[in-house]
Amino acid sequence: MQPVLNILHLEDDPLDTELIRRRLEADSISCEIHRVDNEADFSSSLELGEADLILADVLIPGYDGMEALKLAKTITPQVPFILFSGVLGEESAVTALKNGATDYVLKDRPSRLAPAIRRALEEVRMLQEKQSLTNQLTRAQKLEVFGELAGGLAHDFNNILTIILANSGMLSASVKKSSRLYKYASHIEYAAEHASTITRQLLVFSRREIREPVVLSLNETIERTKNMLRRLIPETIELTLNTCELPLHIKSDRNDIEQVLINLILNARDSIHNEGWITISTGFLPDNPEHKSSIENPLGFCFFRIADTGCGMSPALKEKIFEPFFTTKPEGSGTGLGLATCHRLISAAGGHILVECAVGQGSIFTVCLPRVYQPHEPTTTEPPVINVQQNRGITILLVEDNHMLRDIVAARLSECGYKVLQAANGLDGLEVATSKKENQPDLVISDVVLPLLSGKEMIRLLQLRFPEIKILFTSGYPDRAIAPHGILTPSIEIIRKPFSLPSLLTKIVEVIPSISHSN
Repeated sequence: MQPVLNILHLEDDPLDTELIRRRLEADSISCEIHRVDNEADFSSSLELGEADLILADVLIPGYDGMEALKLAKTITPQVPFILFSGVLGEESAVTALKNGATDYVLKDRPSRLAPAIRRALEEVRMLQEKQSLTNQLTRAQKLEVFGELAGGLAHDFNNILTIILANSGMLSASVKKSSRLYKYASHIEYAAEHASTITRQLLVFSRREIREPVVLSLNETIERTKNMLRRLIPETIELTLNTCELPLHIKSDRNDIEQVLINLILNARDSIHNEGWITISTGFLPDNPEHKSSIENPLGFCFFRIADTGCGMSPALKEKIFEPFFTTKPEGSGTGLGLATCHRLISAAGGHILVECAVGQGSIFTVCLPRVYQPHEPTTTEPPVINVQQNRGITILLVEDNHMLRDIVAARLSECGYKVLQAANGLDGLEVATSKKENQPDLVISDVVLPLLSGKEMIRLLQLRFPEIKILFTSGYPDRAIAPHGILTPSIEIIRKPFSLPSLLTKIVEVIPSISHSN
């Protein structure tokens, strides 16, 4: 159905307005015409901002069409303005066009009016489209700069977080769980973990992370994060988990799903004032629930749904929630990236997010993902069993340019029985490993980006001397920054910063099982 065109008509003769309506309808232009005949009513109508097009006579008793043009260009410059008059001379017409009029039509040639209106509306559409493309380009350029900045900061920030996680972990392990120090250390550890999700969120949004989709059990993924999710919300908010009994397998990056869960839980938490509840549920849909989407999957869709008793939102707000940097939170308490990141991650997995909400009635976010039948990859959360005596025969070369991080990791590895050699850069690593026969390492743990000599080049040279040496890379840089180093391949082991010491120990056992034996 053709949309109705709202026309504001500055004209003192009602008959002229009626004739225009009939002629436009005859030319298949459906319209509503609001006639005014004085400056005050014209100005008030402009302020309402409801007009799609303005028609104006030149000579109005007590008012002038040229003055009306100036006022219209001040209040509603984007609305096309067409002069429709019987007394418009050529010189006046040129002046009007110079002052911003879209066109002019003489009353004795009314057949020109409909084409003039269509042309004016088409020009507006093209200008809006051009502005939209310009805005998209500007946003893309800003995001590119933002991405470069985020990528540059990620390395240093992730090093700091790894130091915090390592020290808080060692503090937790050295005191009783009933101790206040244990509680404080747990809070530090939680804060560092939460900060790491923000860092990842920035990198994902700026497209600096390369995701690695695997087959996952949706129920298992949510179950393994529920304890962390509970720590995100205060005790006054009840968190309930209802998982479907059906096997729900999806293909996605594991961290992406966890990131979306965290963001949506935080969003729900912040919408609840004082007391309330949040429910996480999972299920299966045989068909695509988003009819507007072209996405289809013969196996149906898995979903997880997060419902809350928060403040909800208006339809106008709902339309904006996935826009980057849009936030309703007070300044300093929200980045505006949470829901935008959710949208990007779920879209990358071939899914979509449905939102149901009403002011004062809470919100429901339903994340739908294509179902797959492949067996999922099981997750292991058990920490490794440390055999200090067995580890005493293993030499590890630790190459890390951050001395605080190097010291804490070396101390923990030594406690676990490993012989640890340390180096601050690639050249030092080569010298330490080759200076004495007893220094021959069984395993090298090295940062990818190092001063003087990169980790990849140092490893290449060490492998010429020690072909059987095991390698474990670490990095706090985003994937796109380390991809040129050629280490993002399945055959090369890497652990991402920030990491905890237990996760590092687990990774070491995976890399050298023939020596240290897995648990």
